[in-house]
Order: sequence, then structure tokens, then C-alpha cells
Amino acid sequence: MSPVLDILRVVGPALALRVMTLPLLVKAQQAVRRQALADPATPPRSVPGAVVGELALGVAGGVGLWLLLRSDVLNTFHFLGRPVALETGGRLSDHYGYALGVAWLLYVVTLILTSVVFPVLWARTQRTLLTTGVSGESWTSTPAGRFRLRGLVAVRIALGLLLPVGLALAAVVCQAVAYGVSRRYRHGAEVPDGGAPAPVLQAPAGQAPVGRTPVEQALADAPTAGPGPVRTAAPMPTRPDPVAGAVPHIAHQRLRPGEPSTIGGYHLLGRIGAGGMGTVYLARREGAATQVALKTINPELLDDADLLRRFQREAEALSMVSGAYTARVLDSGIDAGRPYLAMELLDGRPLDVRLREQGPIRTPAALRAMALALAVALSGVHRLGLVHRDLKPANIMLTSAGPRLLDFGIADLVDGTRLTRTGAGPGTLTYMAPEQFGEDRAGPAADVWAWACCVVCAAYGASPFAATAPGAVIRRIVDGAPEPAALAAVHSLDPELAAAVARALTADPAARPADGAALVELLTSHGNPHHEPTRVDAVREEITRGWRTLAL
Repeated sequence: MSPVLDILRVVGPALALRVMTLPLLVKAQQAVRRQALADPATPPRSVPGAVVGELALGVAGGVGLWLLLRSDVLNTFHFLGRPVALETGGRLSDHYGYALGVAWLLYVVTLILTSVVFPVLWARTQRTLLTTGVSGESWTSTPAGRFRLRGLVAVRIALGLLLPVGLALAAVVCQAVAYGVSRRYRHGAEVPDGGAPAPVLQAPAGQAPVGRTPVEQALADAPTAGPGPVRTAAPMPTRPDPVAGAVPHIAHQRLRPGEPSTIGGYHLLGRIGAGGMGTVYLARREGAATQVALKTINPELLDDADLLRRFQREAEALSMVSGAYTARVLDSGIDAGRPYLAMELLDGRPLDVRLREQGPIRTPAALRAMALALAVALSGVHRLGLVHRDLKPANIMLTSAGPRLLDFGIADLVDGTRLTRTGAGPGTLTYMAPEQFGEDRAGPAADVWAWACCVVCAAYGASPFAATAPGAVIRRIVDGAPEPAALAAVHSLDPELAAAVARALTADPAARPADGAALVELLTSHGNPHHEPTRVDAVREEITRGWRTLAL
């Protein structure tokens, strides 16, 4: 009987078993991916059941194939039952009477499959599972990661050489199937446990802010887009669209009966999202091709003078802020007593949505680019005498051109001439600075604190002051007790950035970088207090270069 037929007698059952157990394989891959992306700084406390099942299946299948090799079903036990490392082309020629060239060809092919293809397929499978949505370089970005990878690959090379040829070939086939199944993650088609593809939708903004204005809360409740520019959850390229003026595709619904077709000279194309008091429309200026996000207050609330005043204040604050890393206000006004605000459309999605769907940012260069871009954006805000006061992941838009700072709806002037109503505490609890819980007026240093919390959240997946109850959150913030694992997540990626974050989380506002400009100076000094000031174009180049390492 031909050795090829004997190989098929071993590989065939292994392939059939692998195909029949595909649901278990899918669940195991999902568990590995979720656990790997959940918290890069903290090792998992338990092994998922699906992973244990996969290991048990591999052991049981290997034992079954070994018994098959020892049975009388095969008549070439000396070939399939011996490790490939103990065979040679000459031995195969002696056993089967093949020409020496044919025997050596069979041996070399077997050697390549078991000791090269097998470990390469395993490595590619792991890389696909662990780097979906982030740069591939992040998998081996640390010496420990590279050492672990090399060790695991070496183990599989040894298995390919030392296992009986029949078992090694069966392992190659099963690993090929595993790699094929894992490739679905490369296209973002992660399938949840229920078996149906997960819809790409923007989830709620998360923890409700403390003391938000009615307009801000209404627009934050929009199901598909919150306040500020349009936020889409659709996958986007890692580079800007090369077509000048290209408009990102924005998911929207049809206008409802009774809704106007135009507001302030803008033709309404559809509804992007709506809350209890505000609506965001996809719109286009009449006679122009450019689309915008048009925010407005619902008609039934137009008699609320305080609401109108706050909306106007938001428009004023947004129109004052401009820069490469902030959202642009294109127009604002009042049409038939109804105020509106037109803002640019942005391709991408907020940081909080990205974290929920793809996990923390694990690329050092991308994390640093985001941190530096936000610092530059804050420097522009603070230079105008404004304080954002609600910096959080939901207000950080990840676009193909870089991060953008959104939602200045509760931005306040530092000089105190415009105050929020008595008792209001603008901000989102887990990103508020200690001074925001006292009677002292929050200044730019509060934004610096929130910046640090956002950087930690991007690397860790949650605010360093997250807790199960609001009282516990406040105690952690006031006592200056951030989660150690959260800070370690930043340190493992970029120790220099972690040092800047630690300084920004100092309880005393005077000990933090004073404002966004001081934060940029700290991030670009690289520990040298006597360095020359970094040019603006050099900072932007560093941000652009680092941002390109993040697959959005």
C-alpha cells in the first residue's frame, strides 16, 4: 500500500474530527481574544472552558491517532509511527523501494510540513487573534513578548520533529483549519457566542455625567451619535482617504413625518441620532456638496430660555476653538427661533466605542500619538481661556487623520464670568479631578487630570479611578489612589508617557502641568529640562507617524 494512502488514513480522521468540532474551536478563539484584549497588564485568573475543551480534544485526538498507528489498519508503522527527526531519505528508500530522489523528496516535504509550516501556522493564528484592530507590531513590541513568542514557536518546532510523523501531519491539518477560522477577525467579523455576527453599532456613552446641561444630556443620549461631530462605528482605513473632499459614509435614518426639510439653509438628509431634547441630522448646505452634522433643539423645548442660552454658549465655545486635533464648527445660527449648530463630519468612532469593540490600544507609538494630540488640542482650548471640563473617552474621536477632541458643551471660561447653575458639577465622575469635588474653581489643571485618566483608559480599558459605586469613585479620586494595574498598563507600553501620566494625576493641581501647553512641553522634553522647544511641525509629524501604527 502507498505511504500516501496511509497518510490519508491518519490525516482524514483528524480533519473530520476538527470539522465536527468547529463550534468549540470558534468559542475557544473568541475566549482567547476577549481575554487577551480585556486587560494587557493583568494576567487572566482562570482558563476559559472552551480553551480547556480544546486542549482536552487535542489530547484525546492524539491518543486516538496513536492507537490507530499501532493497529493493523496501517502497514507502514515504521514511517508514520516514528519521529521525522529519526528518518532520512535513505531509510525511506530502503523501506519502500523508492528511488532515492523520490524518497528524499517525500522526507523533505514531511520535514517542512511538520517543523516549519506547523509553527508558522500557529504563529499566524495567534497574531490574527491578538492583533485585530491594532498594529501587528504591538504583539512583539516588548522584549518579554518577543522572548515568549520565540519560546512557543521553538516548542512547536520541537513537537513537529519529535512527534510521530502521523501525529505531526494531523496537527498541521488541524492548525491550518484553526488559522482559516481565525482569519474572520482580520475583517472585523467577530462572532459572539450566539453565533450571529455582531452588528456594528455605537453603544451608549457609558456612565452618565454629573450635572450635565439639558442639551448636552439630550444629545449624549442619541442612539447612533452623540453631541459634536458625527460618530460612526463603521470600520475605516488607517490612512486618510486619498480623494480630496471625500465624504465618509454616515449611517442615518429617514426624516420623520412633521420634521422640517431645511434648517438655516441646510437641507436635511436624515436623522443621525436623537435624545429627549436634541436631534443630530445629516445635512448639506443648499447649493453645496459638503455634508455636515447639524445639531438642534427639539421644537417642543424652544420656550426654555435657559436651554437656549446654554445651546448658544456651547456654539460660542466651539466656534472659538480650532486646531488640527479639535472638531471644527462650520456654522451656527437661529432659524425661526430654533438654534442650530453645523459641524464637520468625521470618519471614525469615539474612543469608548473602540475600547468596547476592540479592546485597549496596545501599540506604544499609537498610544503616545493619541496622548500628544490631545495635549495639543487642550493647549488650544486653554490658550483661549477655556476649560473643557468633560474630557473622557466618549469625547475623543479616533479618525483616520488622528484623534479629535469633541464636545465643548460644558466648556467654561477661566475668568469666571460665566458660571454653571448653582449645585451643578460638570464632568463625568471617573474623570473628574479632586478639586472638582470641593469649592475651588476647576481650571486647566482639571483637564490635565482628565487627560491622564483618558490615556490610562486607552491602554487599560477603564479609568484608573473606576469603582462599583459613585462614593467609592469619589474616595479613590480624593485619596489619590488610582488602580495600580491601570498605571502599569501604560508603563508596560511607554515608561516615559507613564511618568507624565503620574505627574498629571497629582492630587495638588499646582503640582501638575499647568495647562495643555505645559503638558505638550512635558511630553516632548524627553526628560531633558534644557531641551530646545519642539517645533509644531515636528510634533505633528510625531503624531502622524505614531497614529499610522494603529489599525482603526
